[in-house]
Amino acid sequence: MQTLPSFDELKAMAENAPHELEALRNSMSEEIIEQSSQAMQPRLRAQMNHINHVIARGKNPNHINILLMAELQQQLKRFALALNDPQALTEHTAEVKAFTRPVYQAES
Repeated sequence: MQTLPSFDELKAMAENAPHELEALRNSMSEEIIEQSSQAMQPRLRAQMNHINHVIARGKNPNHINILLMAELQQQLKRFALALNDPQALTEHTAEVKAFTRPVYQAES
């Protein structure tokens, strides 16, 4: 397993070689996923894909951090809900409404 470079090395990579830092993030993430159980790998890959989409939406590093923090907060709220009120996760609150055809009146 790869070892994470020191903070100073990571900072230098972020400033001077952001593509290398991104490659390191991807390779270390992939390595962790590969070491997980076969049952968890699809979920972890889906989570990684979602994180990559969030990162792609960011306009700059600060914006990316804000987006990732918001995503993490959303998941923590869902986790807290699962712990405190598991039934709430399976309740359906949608209301199904029937479509009606518009009635056209003939011209007089």
